[in-house]
Amino acid sequence: MRYRRIVAKFGTSLLTAGSDRLDLEAMSRLVGQVVRLREAGCRVVCVSSGARAAGRHELGRRGAASHAPSRQALASIGQHRLMATWGMLFDSYDIVVAQVLLTRRDLSDRLAYLNARNTLRDLIEAGTVPIINENDAVALDEVLATRIGENDTLSALVANLIDADLLVMLTDVEGLYDSDPHENASANLIKRIDRIDAAIEGAAGGSRGHGTGGMVTKLNAARIATQGGVDVVIASGKQPNVLLEIAGGAEFGTFLPAGGDRLESRKRWILGNISRAGHIVVDAGAAAALRAQGRSLLPAGVAGITGVFERGDSVEVRDASGARVAAGQVNYGSAELDRIRGLRSDRIAETLGYAYGDEIIHRDNLVLL
Repeated sequence: MRYRRIVAKFGTSLLTAGSDRLDLEAMSRLVGQVVRLREAGCRVVCVSSGARAAGRHELGRRGAASHAPSRQALASIGQHRLMATWGMLFDSYDIVVAQVLLTRRDLSDRLAYLNARNTLRDLIEAGTVPIINENDAVALDEVLATRIGENDTLSALVANLIDADLLVMLTDVEGLYDSDPHENASANLIKRIDRIDAAIEGAAGGSRGHGTGGMVTKLNAARIATQGGVDVVIASGKQPNVLLEIAGGAEFGTFLPAGGDRLESRKRWILGNISRAGHIVVDAGAAAALRAQGRSLLPAGVAGITGVFERGDSVEVRDASGARVAAGQVNYGSAELDRIRGLRSDRIAETLGYAYGDEIIHRDNLVLL
């Protein structure tokens, strides 16, 4: 496969097959593709719409409600049905799914962001398929700053959160056209977009059906993802094996290439945000492991701490002579690290009463200097 860490976003219109309820056949086809990607060695995270549609159907089949429910109420009613359906379909392959509900606040607050990233990493490494949705029940319309608002945007934020190399947004149309294909039979598919400019935005159109994510939101999401070094494809989920084909490098739908190499983008972010308030000193063994073997930094290799820094800061790592070895995002602040330095990783929780992972800096968040 060309891509190894993939975020797949499934739109409401795709999951319902254009109806007013979740479509088991359509969802089963998607599950089969995710399973085959996993068998090929890919890590897959799914961002799933459909909770409000499921909630609307649940209420409708029991008679009309006394008033029009809010989006939060519909999502609360339908979320369990959506997850139960995903769980049932993946269970037939003996695969465990994990529900993750997020809001923009979770991804804008530094510590919550780190917790979300670590949780997703743990879920992936545990062999589960994380199913992510916006936490509509607490995402208040009146407080727009705390809302993601669209699962398209959420999928892009998640792609950057887990350092994905591909985001696939599957919908009920082939991709982005130069005009609305539902209204213009002569509309042409735009197969590649290297730059999102006013002309491209003008061709995007609006929402359709029960979903809320039109092409405008998909382009906004693509801008977020590509700036973070993630390739993006907008394509029809109705195409047979479309996820497998795209992951293998086949051309489907509309392709938006990453603005830069994912690893290089990550490195630039880390290097551009190095804290000057403190640094970590490591022993010779840890310095050699970092330099020659690309290892994570463990507490056992930490010889000392200089200055003050917080969990999530980008911090320099130096050897005993003061030479710079690396820089990376720390899972523990300086006060915590001072208590666990020199210890084995399995003693972190015993010493602190909690643990944010075995590593002080995970290798995915570390750059050699």
